[in-house]
Amino acid sequence: MRKRKVLMTAVVCLLIAGASVFGAGFQLYTEGSAEALGQAGAISGRTNLTSLAWYNPSGLAGTDRAQIMVGNTFALIDTEFNSALSSALDSEMEDHWRNIPHLYYVQPLSDRLTGTLAINAPYGLITEWPDGWTAGSLAATRTDLSTMYVTPSVAWAVHERFSVSAGMNVVSAEANLRSVKPGSVNGVTGAYGDFTKREIEGDDIGYGYTASVHCDVLDGWAVGGRFQSRVDMTLEGDVTYDGIMKTDTKADLELPATVNLGVANTSINKLSLGLDFVWTEWSTYDEMNPQFDSAVPPLITGTGTPADGTPAGGTNDRVSKRWKNVWSIRVGADYQLTDNLALRCGYVWDESPMNGDTRSPELPDSDRQMVMAGLGCKWKGVGIDLAYSYLWAKKADTGSEVVAKLPSLAGEYETVTHLVSLSAGFAF
Repeated sequence: MRKRKVLMTAVVCLLIAGASVFGAGFQLYTEGSAEALGQAGAISGRTNLTSLAWYNPSGLAGTDRAQIMVGNTFALIDTEFNSALSSALDSEMEDHWRNIPHLYYVQPLSDRLTGTLAINAPYGLITEWPDGWTAGSLAATRTDLSTMYVTPSVAWAVHERFSVSAGMNVVSAEANLRSVKPGSVNGVTGAYGDFTKREIEGDDIGYGYTASVHCDVLDGWAVGGRFQSRVDMTLEGDVTYDGIMKTDTKADLELPATVNLGVANTSINKLSLGLDFVWTEWSTYDEMNPQFDSAVPPLITGTGTPADGTPAGGTNDRVSKRWKNVWSIRVGADYQLTDNLALRCGYVWDESPMNGDTRSPELPDSDRQMVMAGLGCKWKGVGIDLAYSYLWAKKADTGSEVVAKLPSLAGEYETVTHLVSLSAGFAF
């Protein structure tokens, strides 16, 4: 029987569904295809797009042809740390291209009923700092997160202008967190006190539900909305010190609900416009509370804050995060240049949920903006879509609560991200 493992709540929380982020945290809008990314994901009010199997399945109700789309998004995150104390403490994350796959399937069931399936990865990242980074290796050197969502839904055309859908989310999450510590911290030694490297690995499966609605309010104007429920997860696993010593840990995690609201306009010949607002209930992440089955050394937790030493027999390690609910705004356009070629563009403004006082190197998040462009080619039922997006985040300082416990982390983070997405589709 496969043993479940866990990454600390602070890190696993980044896996949350909310792209529908994002969106926020390290949601990178990779849950959609190139078809959606090229339009900034502003398609909740649209119809007849295969990507709606994730964004708003009700927009596919009454579809008369089966459709399938598969593809991959490549993401590159580049973050620099500029120390406020000395340039010798500056560092830059290792560059890693992340492969993020997606698959969407649409199957007509009757004149009014349509089944959809979305398999995608809306959350995930690799952040890897050098092991020898003096300022921050104590907090985190590598954070490797991935999720996979499997979302089957059924859409029903209640009226020619109104449709609804309902479905479920099956969420699989895997994570790995590493840190490097020279000697003991706070003078604590013993079974775990003098470790050099710490690694936490984890995986879990959670369940939720989703519902959406689509309405053609006027000729050329439509609105759509999607709700994703919270997902409750109990994470169990272990922490390894120097690859030998271990102790068990677990944590309860409540993933936040999200709401997408969109408006679409197709009244201009050959041009489709979309405007989406996305709300994410990140306030569910008020604190992290991993529970250890035995004594542990002082750890550098998700906030970069050394926890207190703990007695034998188990402990809780509570760290306040105090995240807030946030909004994201997406604007997208699709212009049908010819019968076979579409040009796309979009813009996203994304508010960070993070409390600035707890910002740390494993997630140096801040408000970000994105611009994107793409194109789509179709010929006899076969479609190819390509999109590129550039993301830049507002410069942000390490949280004051983190610096108070680890002064070497005083400084500023600067992040840019590149996304390249390619999708291929076929209509039967």
